[in-house]
Amino acid sequence: MATLDQLGTALRNAHNAGDEQAARRLATEIKRMRVSPPRSASENESSPQSSGMAMNVTAGINEGLYGTLGAPVDAVRGAINLGIQGVNAATGTEIGQLPDDSFMGSRWIGETLGSVSPALDPQNTIAATEGDRIARGVGQGVGYTVAPAGAVGALSRGGQLSGKALDTATKLAGGTGSVGSVAANAGVGGVAGGSSMAAMENAPEEWKPVAGLAGGLVGGGIAAMAGTVPGIAREGSRAARNFALPMSAGGREQIAGGRIRNAARDPEALREMLDQDIPDLVPGSKPTTFQATGDMGIGELERGAATKYPGRFGERRATQNAARVDAVTGVQKVGAPEQVAGAVRARLAQIDEATQSMLDEATEAARTRTNAIGQGRSPEDAGDVLRGSLEAARAQAKASESTLWQAVDPDGTLMAPASKLRAQALKVLESMPSTERRPSGEEADIFSAIGNLGEVAPFSDIAAMRSRLSDALKIERRTNGETRTYRRLSMLRGALEDDLSAAISTKVAQEADAVAAGQMEISETLFANLQKQQEVWFADRQATARSADGGGIPGGYGAGGQASVPGVRGAGRQARGEFRAASRDPRLAGSEPQPNFDEAARERLTAATTATRERAGTFDNRQLGPLRRRPAQNAPYDVPASAVPGRVFVPGARGFETIQTYRNAVGDDEAFTALRDFATDRLRQAALRDDGTLDPAKVTAWRRVHADALRAFPDLDAQFADAATASDAMATVARQRKTALDEAQRSVLGKFVGVDHPDDVTSTIGRIFGAQDTVKRMAQLRSAIQGDADAEAGLRKAIVDHITTRFVGNTEAGTSGVGTVKSDGFQTFVKQNRSALRTAGFSDDELTLMGRVAEDLQRANRSVASVKNPGGSNTAQDLMQVQKEDSGKTVLAKVIASMGAPGAGAGAGFAVGGGFGAAAGAVGAGVIAEMRRQGLEKVDDLIADALLNPGRARVLLSKAGTPKQEEGLMNVLARLYRQSAVPTVAVSTDPLRRSDLPRTGDRRTGARP
Repeated sequence: MATLDQLGTALRNAHNAGDEQAARRLATEIKRMRVSPPRSASENESSPQSSGMAMNVTAGINEGLYGTLGAPVDAVRGAINLGIQGVNAATGTEIGQLPDDSFMGSRWIGETLGSVSPALDPQNTIAATEGDRIARGVGQGVGYTVAPAGAVGALSRGGQLSGKALDTATKLAGGTGSVGSVAANAGVGGVAGGSSMAAMENAPEEWKPVAGLAGGLVGGGIAAMAGTVPGIAREGSRAARNFALPMSAGGREQIAGGRIRNAARDPEALREMLDQDIPDLVPGSKPTTFQATGDMGIGELERGAATKYPGRFGERRATQNAARVDAVTGVQKVGAPEQVAGAVRARLAQIDEATQSMLDEATEAARTRTNAIGQGRSPEDAGDVLRGSLEAARAQAKASESTLWQAVDPDGTLMAPASKLRAQALKVLESMPSTERRPSGEEADIFSAIGNLGEVAPFSDIAAMRSRLSDALKIERRTNGETRTYRRLSMLRGALEDDLSAAISTKVAQEADAVAAGQMEISETLFANLQKQQEVWFADRQATARSADGGGIPGGYGAGGQASVPGVRGAGRQARGEFRAASRDPRLAGSEPQPNFDEAARERLTAATTATRERAGTFDNRQLGPLRRRPAQNAPYDVPASAVPGRVFVPGARGFETIQTYRNAVGDDEAFTALRDFATDRLRQAALRDDGTLDPAKVTAWRRVHADALRAFPDLDAQFADAATASDAMATVARQRKTALDEAQRSVLGKFVGVDHPDDVTSTIGRIFGAQDTVKRMAQLRSAIQGDADAEAGLRKAIVDHITTRFVGNTEAGTSGVGTVKSDGFQTFVKQNRSALRTAGFSDDELTLMGRVAEDLQRANRSVASVKNPGGSNTAQDLMQVQKEDSGKTVLAKVIASMGAPGAGAGAGFAVGGGFGAAAGAVGAGVIAEMRRQGLEKVDDLIADALLNPGRARVLLSKAGTPKQEEGLMNVLARLYRQSAVPTVAVSTDPLRRSDLPRTGDRRTGARP
């Protein structure tokens, strides 16, 4: 038969393997053997003796100490063995487990110390009786109390524990601050351990762990309360009163007030705010207590109440929403938005009419100025007048020129030498190379005519030759350039001029000799006569010039008498023929003719020549000459009449010079007027518009091109500028009119063209609030309809309709039949458009009301967003808020609450009257608990009502007790039960410590496990 030690070893193995059924059978057998231990024939010794209560207390203390020290190794070994058991169960293998005496485990420590002294190993101490086992439990309780506290103290002193971790460990294991506190804790632990063991000794097998736990807690609690009975009594009486509070109206109000106070972040500040008058921002919109105070704790409490009572809080939200909608729509209840469109169209028509009237006036003024410059004269008419004036002036100049030429040799008796001319002609012909082309045509005729001249020839022949040479030179140069022919003709012309000069020199020398011989007075000399004639001639020229400045043509040829130039009689003519030796002119009778071409004749010749040159320079120049040119006297001109004015009035930098050239030829009479008319005609052709006004831009361009020519007509240019200014003014008015109409069309007013339906008008007005220049557009619209009361009312009504359409949604608020106001959108709209709304005609009071609606929405939004985690789930957060009331209870309170009131009543009844008392206690406690539960539900109703009504919350707060009174009892109980919890759990949960297991120190067989 197995010994108790062997059964104990088998029981431990079964327990470690998790075989509960085998462990129970082994435990029953061990208990039976202890009651009636078998005796073998060889055993002559008596039954094993108890080691005594003192030794068991010591052994229990050692077990507590060893268990605490070896706890880390025991825990790791247990985890490893548990894993091995799982593998064995899953695979069917039999992997061996780690032994109980693992290094540094609790068993290893006991065996190691037992080898030094057997008394130090708890298994060597036998607990044979119930008293021994209870004493063993007392020792274990002391060990499991002192060892953890010592460990915490050592770790604290070594720096491994500090701060919050040290505080938590001290609360659970106890402190080592003083010897008294350690002793007190040890006492509480010992009583708890003994009570736990005693309870297990008298409990059925299956209830032993629970009995041990309950016994330890009760015993430990009683021990701990021994030194604090007065405090417990006081707190207990208060707890009893608090337990009964939910069963009376006053008590329920006190509980509700306390919960509100405890939830508040700042109870005093909450009281102060509730004591003040909390007005309704919007008539009919009553705020909740949280909305009115903003206390976040009250907000969390409201969130839980709203989850529990959704109907009541939803009704409040619906009432608030309806009040806000009524406030907004009440600002403007009547009005026709379509009146705004009608007033705007009337304003646009007014702008069109007013600007058209201004344009008509400006156009008429510009047309008048344009007519003032005249109609002008066509190019054909102006050309006929200009060329006719040019021909007449030239004919007059030609007549004067002819008179001067006739004065050179009026009676045909003037003789002039031709020797140098003849000699030069002969020299030219003789010096020509034989290979050079001989003179031909007009040149040959000129050489032939010179050959027919005598040494002295009539001046008329000399003058004719002089003109012939000049014409030939011009033709040759114009036709062929400065050729050899041109050079030969030039040499002949020079020789002719030398002959005339030599004749004058000879005459002067002869008279000088006569004066020296006394044969002639100096006053009779040619020099004196020439001087007198020169003075008379210059006087006549000056008189003619003064006459021209006074009323004639400046620098031109006017009507006048013949120039008075004295002449010398003489004539002669040489017949045409071959160039030969000079022969006497048959027209000359008497002796050999002598040259009588004196200085006076030369002066007359010079005057005639000058007149010819001036006439050619004035009328036959490059500008005016082509205007007169035509193939024959009666043939059409090369330049048509229509082109003549354009040759005189020309654009560009030569305009003034060209006009002055013409004016010097013809003067400023009719021709000048025709030129002005032509310029006017050209301007009208270039810039006249169909409406009879001038285009300012084209006038400016035309004047710029003809600026130099217009210098000759400053008055005319001023008229042109004046007409252009008037046209420009008209154009400015036209632009202003167009701008006004375009701006009106582009502005907000143009948006109403073609809009008639009230809904369309409302939408058009509503879009104003989405623009960047909202205030400007609203001001334009208000200005356009100002003075029209119906349109102003329609504008306000359209804005109110826009607000309700945009910011009152389709989702009904509760069962109110009113859509929910979109909080954020409405607040933003009022904030951003306050100035625009004022411009639209809303008063300050109305704007204040809208602002209060926005403020009320913001305040009400506290209930929605202030206690909501951004991005979190509403459902999860609401459920957590409902459970929050339970979050502050201690672990002990939750354990007691989970047992239920019937359990507590049954326990109390059992202590008094056994089984019957337990039944009665359970029923009575259940009735009381139900009454209390219903009272607490009414407390929840009171809290919900207070959260909806700040005034009710103020009343409940005034009835709440102080927090210190409610916290006292829980602090005392927590401290007491904390001290007894650790040893109780250690003793009651270790199967090797229970009374149904073999005592480790049993030496009946003399064997050790």
